[in-house]
Amino acid sequence: MKKPTHLVLFDIDGTLLSAKEDAWKLPNAETGDEVLMGEVDLMRDVIHDITGIKVDPYRHRPSGKTDAQVVFELFEGICISEEEIYDWMPKLLAEYLKRLSKIINGPDSAELKPGVREVLENLVKRDDIVLSLLTGNCEGAAWLKLATHGLEKYFTFESGAFGDMAKHRDELPAIAVQKAKSHQGHDFAGKSVVVIGDTPSDVRCVKGLNAKVVAVATGSYSVETLQAEGPDFILKDMSNTPEVLSAIFQSL
Repeated sequence: MKKPTHLVLFDIDGTLLSAKEDAWKLPNAETGDEVLMGEVDLMRDVIHDITGIKVDPYRHRPSGKTDAQVVFELFEGICISEEEIYDWMPKLLAEYLKRLSKIINGPDSAELKPGVREVLENLVKRDDIVLSLLTGNCEGAAWLKLATHGLEKYFTFESGAFGDMAKHRDELPAIAVQKAKSHQGHDFAGKSVVVIGDTPSDVRCVKGLNAKVVAVATGSYSVETLQAEGPDFILKDMSNTPEVLSAIFQSL
């Protein structure tokens, strides 16, 4: 078997799939951000029930944020130290996952983005890549969401980075690279690392690694907004499998 030489990392929300409005009882939601706010409100309830603290409504746009960052931002303006928040984090995420599993629990609760399965079927057959994740979701939430459409089987979780591993998304690429190196015994660097995502944060977070970025406008951001961030490639969606594979593997 050929030794893998490239690390391909997918975002989840807005890139591979999105939770459906009906799952969150948000029939009038028009954007992915409005649906993600359902997850933020769920975390607000968890924070209150675990800590007794009633945090204010979320004041930020949730797309591209890590779960840990959302927790910290919910505590903004409250005199709570980072150490206390970190101490609470395991309990908060555990309860959050328990409640999330009652909402995101099958294909009717999440929409699979166009062309995703076909792209993943092609990628998983290759033995020269490691296929994993770079997502703001904590690892448990990532598995839960992917399992709605049986996508978890395509990814090597041990070589990815998740939203409970860092406060900011910019920290995740280096974590994924280090984990992949430890798991695969190979150092992935530069354009041998490919990130596919739907937000400006997905594009920006890998600038320090000089990785390749394929942006897809299947989330809350337009082609024009994503193009302004300077990704290597920009796609409307992943419905054209050869186009997606070409963007990922060109010059590899």
